[in-house]
Amino acid sequence: MHSQPGLHKDAALTKCVLGAHPIIEHFMELMRLRDIINTYMADDKRQKLDDGSILTLLVHNILTTPHPLYELQDWLKPLDAEKLGVDAEATGSIQDDRVGKGLFKFYCSRHKDVFFRLALRVIKIFRLDCSRIHHDTTTVTFAGKYVGWSVQELLTYGKNKDHRPDLKQLVLGLSVTGDGAVPIAHQIYSGNQTDDRLHPANHKALQKLLQRVDFIYVADSKLATAENLRTIAACQGLFVSVMPRTWKADAIFRKRVLRGEITWKHLLSRRNNRKPDSKLDRYDVAEGDYHTSQGYRLHWIRSTQKAEQDAETRARRLQRVLEGLREIQSKINTYRLKRRQQIVQRVEGLRKQEHCETLVTYELHATREYRRIYRKKGRPGQDTPYKLVWKQVYSLSFAVDADAVKAEQTTDGVFPLITNLNPETHPAKKVLEIYKFQPFLETRHTQLKTYQEIAPVYLKKPERVVAFLHVHVMALMVAALIERKLRLAMRQQRLDSLPIYPEDRPCKSPTMFDIVRLFRNVERYEVAVGDNIHIFPAQLTDLQKQVLALLDVPLAAYQ
Repeated sequence: MHSQPGLHKDAALTKCVLGAHPIIEHFMELMRLRDIINTYMADDKRQKLDDGSILTLLVHNILTTPHPLYELQDWLKPLDAEKLGVDAEATGSIQDDRVGKGLFKFYCSRHKDVFFRLALRVIKIFRLDCSRIHHDTTTVTFAGKYVGWSVQELLTYGKNKDHRPDLKQLVLGLSVTGDGAVPIAHQIYSGNQTDDRLHPANHKALQKLLQRVDFIYVADSKLATAENLRTIAACQGLFVSVMPRTWKADAIFRKRVLRGEITWKHLLSRRNNRKPDSKLDRYDVAEGDYHTSQGYRLHWIRSTQKAEQDAETRARRLQRVLEGLREIQSKINTYRLKRRQQIVQRVEGLRKQEHCETLVTYELHATREYRRIYRKKGRPGQDTPYKLVWKQVYSLSFAVDADAVKAEQTTDGVFPLITNLNPETHPAKKVLEIYKFQPFLETRHTQLKTYQEIAPVYLKKPERVVAFLHVHVMALMVAALIERKLRLAMRQQRLDSLPIYPEDRPCKSPTMFDIVRLFRNVERYEVAVGDNIHIFPAQLTDLQKQVLALLDVPLAAYQ
């Protein structure tokens, strides 16, 4: 709360910022988030605020206006503490060291049990459909030094998905439902961990959580190793993924396409919901039955948008290769490029790096360069004795193979979906629709890194860092549940959109960010004159009231 001088000497005006906090608090109460956290954290009677309240306050902060821990006091001042689920008198104890201790305590407690209980709760209360689970990983980068960590090996260098190889990282694995992309499980791995080794353990953990094996597990091509698929299939699990280009079946099929032996059948056409002005994407499927040597079904799909992307990617690859070859050309016969082996190694490495081994050809020419070494000092004359010394001089020529480029163009937009689903219940169209939900999981990762500002992380103690990542996932779960509830209600009431965007522009799929922006300026006022307090409730617009009704949040939450 923020107080200002009143209209006269005996009056004081207090402004309370409400924002989207009553909505967030309503959903956290449905989740019993605060109670579940406190169940697994020992209560300290000396603290004015329990640890559950500390962590839920962080969720409020993350979802509205992320601040550094040392600024939490200032962030709290204009807010109505009761709408955040805490006693106003206790907010004075919320210092950065108190929050840090709460994070450390959460890390040292049974935080995995917290998320297990929480996932069970939201699945039951919100009736989440868990017949399909999507999994993917992202990297979280770190700045600063982290010493004295009992699990120091987690924080290390690795392949960074944010293109920051100079920073240490952790790998965050996230599993979300096909129903609303709600996070129900996550894991934190070492920064150099590769995705292909994570899936068996993650699938087993999901079995324990869901108490079923017949859910469809969807992931990218790193899932599609012989061992991973065999492990999932062995327990009657179901999967959908993309077969890697390294499998023999891929090369065989693409040769058949080049020879004109494949017939394509139209499957479906759709636009990107997030980009209403985007081109219509046409999907075709290759006619016939295709299987891997292990017996898994393959659906060969061709996408017009992916074909355009493949062409653009190939053009960039070729440009980079040609620029690199020109650079090699300019430095040839210098210190590190004197020998044939050195030059060939550099050229081959460049072509392999850009996957242009067949697209760009080259020739390395060698000639002998002679020079005279005179046996006597001084200016040589016609009869001065000398010997001839020669050295190998190289020149490089290269060109784009137009025929190879044309051959590659024939399979632009083609990708194989691999699955063990029954083709009678899950034909090609249904399998494609299942896999096309994967970008919504990637959107959750984007929310973590942009809207929730999870990275880079600067906290000093590594245990706090890991705990803070867990809190961010909790916040992501809350946001996903709010978005899901709003969108479901819109469909039930046949609302195609809401005028939530600036200038009342229609929004078909409102996000948590849109809701926070809509309620950003919602405030209530109190005027104290002596012992009398006059409350002026928040003035809500019709749109704000409509959103609250769709979310089943009572208007009383804003009184």
